[in-house]
Amino acid sequence: MVTEAVGANGARRFVGKVAVVTGATADPSIGRAAATRLAREGAQVVINGRSPERIADAEAEMRAAGFDVAAVPGSMEDDDTAKRIVDKAIERFGRIDVVINTVGGSRGQFTPMVIDKHVLMDTISLNTWTSLSLVQAAMQAGLADGGGAVVNTSSGTVNKTTPSMIAYAAGKAALNAVTRTLARDLGAQGVRVNGVAPGLTRTSATRGMWEADDGASVGANVVLKRLTQAEDIANAMVFLASDEAAGITGVVIDVDSGNHLMSGWSPVTQATSGEGG
Repeated sequence: MVTEAVGANGARRFVGKVAVVTGATADPSIGRAAATRLAREGAQVVINGRSPERIADAEAEMRAAGFDVAAVPGSMEDDDTAKRIVDKAIERFGRIDVVINTVGGSRGQFTPMVIDKHVLMDTISLNTWTSLSLVQAAMQAGLADGGGAVVNTSSGTVNKTTPSMIAYAAGKAALNAVTRTLARDLGAQGVRVNGVAPGLTRTSATRGMWEADDGASVGANVVLKRLTQAEDIANAMVFLASDEAAGITGVVIDVDSGNHLMSGWSPVTQATSGEGG
């Protein structure tokens, strides 16, 4: 049975538009939630994930729900993945209108006095180049033709000073700079570039931090007393990608149930943190 492609309140803001979403394999994940929300609102979607088997499963599940989706396996750190994603969008759907980047993460938890140069630099690359390379490929393929939109995945970690998260915070701070600079650079061509900064979010990647009590203890430490859901992040991303946000570019929105208001408290100490599928 085909699921009707509608979003909240029956919105169909992406009919006739094509979106690419990285890190969309795992469920729950920010990428998967964003891809699903876009598809429900009428978009044709190209999804990406590292594992060929897992991304094929994700594609099959979304197709079974009635969505028009294609999948491209591959790590966003590989030199050819960005081009292959964009080529698939053009080959299959004929255009590209929206780019949502969710791939990022940490190479390890090391404090400033023990971290190695390669860990720091590799983490910065993981959180910046994986997004920038896809924007470059999308622009070459006509992202600006219809007034495109890009949404990057930042992190509330940039507002914290957790010593073991120095590399991740640096990577996401660098991504914020990339986001703002791209917004300035591409604005004259009609392309908007924004970001969403999650706090700890209920995803497969962070399962170890919320699974024991389904996020109750983490939620108790933030303003809204709830663990942020992947769908919360996706909702903000899809808004920023829509024509309703036509006047918004170069901003990074905190979507973290109010964690950024909490006097520097962080749910992360030595645990692994990251996004992507």
